[in-house]
Amino acid sequence: MPYYVIKAIDDSGRQITKTVEAENEVQLLSFLDYLNLTPIKISTRPEVLGKFQHKLLIRRIKRRDLIDLFENLHLLAQSGVPLGTGLWDLAEDVDNPAIREMLHDVSYRVQSGQSLSKAMGRYEDVLGPIAVNLIRIGEETGTLDRVFKDISEHYARIEEFVSKTKQALIYPAFALTAISFALIFWLVYVLPKLANLFESMNVELPALTVFMMNLSEFVREYIFLILVALVISGLAFSILRKRNEKFRYFTDKVLINTPIVGNILRVFNYAFFSEYMRLMITSGVSLLEALEIIENSFNNRVFKKAMKIVREFVSTGGSISGGLRKTGVFPSLMVRMVSVGEETGALDEQLEYLSKHYHARLDYITQNLSKVIEPLVIIVVGLFMAIIMLSLLMPVYDLISQIGRQL
Repeated sequence: MPYYVIKAIDDSGRQITKTVEAENEVQLLSFLDYLNLTPIKISTRPEVLGKFQHKLLIRRIKRRDLIDLFENLHLLAQSGVPLGTGLWDLAEDVDNPAIREMLHDVSYRVQSGQSLSKAMGRYEDVLGPIAVNLIRIGEETGTLDRVFKDISEHYARIEEFVSKTKQALIYPAFALTAISFALIFWLVYVLPKLANLFESMNVELPALTVFMMNLSEFVREYIFLILVALVISGLAFSILRKRNEKFRYFTDKVLINTPIVGNILRVFNYAFFSEYMRLMITSGVSLLEALEIIENSFNNRVFKKAMKIVREFVSTGGSISGGLRKTGVFPSLMVRMVSVGEETGALDEQLEYLSKHYHARLDYITQNLSKVIEPLVIIVVGLFMAIIMLSLLMPVYDLISQIGRQL
């Protein structure tokens, strides 16, 4: 759809400029009238620039905003207020301009006769495909209030997990950053001065000190090229991750097998699968559709491929537990619990138990993450200090010995 740049006057007399996506000028004028805006000037904007500006605006929507949004939508659905009117009222109350624009657009489309799921589906890149599909099922089954609550609680759990993980990583990140700057300062500034001193005194330097001096000279001479190489490597890695599925799969596999980080990612994805599978089953989504939605929602390519195997296995008449076992990715506890749920007809209850179990494990891991990482940081700091002290003290010791022999 084309993008338009509008200069308009709002109902308080202020002049505003905004970019709007609309099918044509008729829809554009209808939308501006809905917003109580009087257009002064309308011009088209290249689609590429319009999409770029839209993405920049959407990036301002944080998970905390989505938690509040769906909690408010839950209260709105319970109150019985018409969705179009309620969405407009919510838009007027929010502080985030990106949320406000999204709600204005959704409100207009709902009042124009479009379904809520279709209107919110335009923002699937922000809300996620699972949330959009759950809203669609909630509309069809008349359970929107419960769906909004479930989505809000899910985002709240993810936000809590991310927040705790960040807090646990603050100390090690600060320590490693400080070590890196200290090492660079020592190599670039301190060691060359000491090297000149030792050479002027004709001290025979030990192998470790010679190695550190050579390293210092290399860093000082090529530091700019090193920084450029690091930036290029980072960009190349990022581009390959986005455009090469085999590379993305390989790096994701390495990541989930990395100590500590891999454990967190695996448990998070177990909890993700359990919770959303339960939500969609209880909402009435068909089994194959639920598996396809979850497959498309996994960011980690190892779990995405595993879910594809499960979906294909189920489509040929197999069980979910059999598909999970076939992947070799999911733990035996999950396979057994899902198998029991399938046999007893209580799959949603078993998935709820698994969801709570893995969320509890995530909570435990994040609470104790700093205790696990701190010894590693201490070891790294200790090695760094040992190398510095040995490379510095060994020549000093030799110098003192020479002076002692001369006396």
